[in-house]
Amino acid sequence: MKNVKHIAIVGAGGLGREVLAAIAACNEARKEWNVLGFLDSNRNLIGSEVGGVPVLGGDDWVPKNHDDSVWFVCGIGDPKVRFRVAEEFRGQGRKFASIVHPGVRIPTSVRIGTGTVVMAGTQFTTDANVGSHVVVYINCGITHDVEIGDFCVIAAGCNLSGGAVLETGAQLGTAASVLPRRRIGAWTTIGAGSVVTEDIPADKIAAGIPCRVIQK
Repeated sequence: MKNVKHIAIVGAGGLGREVLAAIAACNEARKEWNVLGFLDSNRNLIGSEVGGVPVLGGDDWVPKNHDDSVWFVCGIGDPKVRFRVAEEFRGQGRKFASIVHPGVRIPTSVRIGTGTVVMAGTQFTTDANVGSHVVVYINCGITHDVEIGDFCVIAAGCNLSGGAVLETGAQLGTAASVLPRRRIGAWTTIGAGSVVTEDIPADKIAAGIPCRVIQK
């Protein structure tokens, strides 16, 4: 079909299947993607089907496939693994697609980076920047002047208040909240249900109400 692009999903686990569902929803609104299949490092999955879609191979499938018309999207939840995949694929000249559920309204003042996935029910207000290879799960609220760095993962039901900043690779657990103008450092993980009332440094694990560093 004219203007339909081929895409492969990297990672055939839970997030990968959720990305597949988001692509299916996009196609219901307007046919845009032909899903070739999954790529996954679990050799036992190769040749099987996940969600009705074949598992084509592992990372080695990419250098063996010279079709530069194929797009990729990462369905792996670990931010550091997402970083590794993006760097490896980019080094091979591969291109990543951003997938935004069709039910999500993206205001003109909101920027969504390359390779980012935004799932159903998430709401943006205005003037937010979402970096590349970010995952925003279902039913999140992202308000004015929020800055989300590359490779961040924002679990279901999170709320980011005005001016909140997530540096590269920060990860928010389910239903975490970040209060206005608070900053979460690079590669820091915030536990589920936490309320971030103060800045949290980089490379930490923090949790609680109020959120405090629990592991350095």
